[in-house]
Amino acid sequence: MSIQNTIALLEMYSHRNVAAVRTPSGIVFMGARNLKPNEKKTLLAIPQSELDAAIRWQK
Repeated sequence: MSIQNTIALLEMYSHRNVAAVRTPSGIVFMGARNLKPNEKKTLLAIPQSELDAAIRWQK
């Protein structure tokens, strides 16, 4: 998945109150209970390096 696709997914899910948060143990999703199981599976399949790059691009 490209970084642009990751950013698009993060923005799409932000409207459903889901946010990617950088923690000392890695990037986690807050509000993931608002997602359907297949949507959560898609988010969890994204590598941490791509999530980190997407969060840096969004700022």
